[in-house]
Amino acid sequence: MREETKQEDFWEDIFSEMKEEFNKFNENFDKNFIKPNIVLSGKTGVGKSTLINAIFGSKIAKAGEGKPVSQSLIKYDIADINVNLFDTKGLELDPQEREKSRNSIIGEISKRAESSKVEEHMHVMWYCISNESRRIEDVELEWIKDFSNYMPVIVVLTQTLDIDETFQRIIEKECPEVKICRVLAEERKLFENVIIPPHGLKNLISETMNILPDATVRAFTAAQKIKVEEKIKSAKELLKERLDSKGSFNYKNLAHLADTLPIGLDVLGKGAVYLYIAKDIMTVMGIPVSKNFIKFSKEAKSLLKSILLPFILFEGSKTAGKAAVKYGSEKFGPKVVAFISKLLGKTIGKSNIILSPVVGLIIGSFNRKVTEKIANVFIDVCSDFLRSEQNFEELSNEEILDILSKNMQEKMEDIKESLEEIVEEELTLS
Repeated sequence: MREETKQEDFWEDIFSEMKEEFNKFNENFDKNFIKPNIVLSGKTGVGKSTLINAIFGSKIAKAGEGKPVSQSLIKYDIADINVNLFDTKGLELDPQEREKSRNSIIGEISKRAESSKVEEHMHVMWYCISNESRRIEDVELEWIKDFSNYMPVIVVLTQTLDIDETFQRIIEKECPEVKICRVLAEERKLFENVIIPPHGLKNLISETMNILPDATVRAFTAAQKIKVEEKIKSAKELLKERLDSKGSFNYKNLAHLADTLPIGLDVLGKGAVYLYIAKDIMTVMGIPVSKNFIKFSKEAKSLLKSILLPFILFEGSKTAGKAAVKYGSEKFGPKVVAFISKLLGKTIGKSNIILSPVVGLIIGSFNRKVTEKIANVFIDVCSDFLRSEQNFEELSNEEILDILSKNMQEKMEDIKESLEEIVEEELTLS
């Protein structure tokens, strides 16, 4: 246990040198990862809970009571789900109380609209009506029209079982400026062998993304569980931004910071950069991950191992000179050897560890092509994980990382030759 504590302390020492820069990167990331505020409205029994469960997962339905933000607006701020949900109350009250409720809701929406902070605004309303009922009351049409004067509204026709669009056309005629999406949130069994699968959810997600402010789209994409292709696109866009940026927030700058660490720590500092990239990717793809990077790095040692292990060889007393872990520091060298020994689950010494030339570019000077290649492989690993429909609630962060790490190690073996070709090309050009 004492040895384990020493290893943990050593790992934290590495990040203490880079903590300030990581925090700056986090602040920059958060500016474009603002939780969207989605208002739900509609009568009881139209399938609002089923819709939310289908798009964001079951946690929201199990969240319990929300927090009142006005007389008739309840906020559900669910941990680990990157949206804020607001439910309206009062539609089914008597006319006098219903009017008070409507005014209360509009008052809150209007007040928030005056804020200079985008995170305070109400970004979109999903007004749910049962398509199966084929019925909409005048008061509902009034609410839709009133709310659409203050925020974007999408009418969601839930429980849609057929292709008949007559009911939709009635609403379009009354509310021509409002988007309408027809959905069935969960499969419906009509007869023993007649099952209607869920449909329309992807369209609702796309229409919502078109409406949301840019700063909230990335968080909404992470939160929704339906369109994995949008999560992949979001991760690739973030990767490109942070590889091509001419400003401060470029992964290359983190790698250069790692270069300034004492000899011995620099190699693990570079490993930290790869873990930070992985954390970014997991976040925008909506896979649970510790927000605290030091905590994440401790949980993700198996992921670091999966990235580096294919390029570490053990061959007697051979050494790899500068390409090897830089053991020139008397102070840190033994600690680095001990840490990597623990990481790899092997007993090694500095005389019998060799790193392939690829590692010279992975943990040596920053190489964009190598970094991009490995990051895109991790995006593929994350997308495979999402498509496997794992229940996140049943897995700890460590268990999730173990699954990702195992798959990452297999894919790293597959791309080893292509990475070595990149290295050879770079060495030839230099």
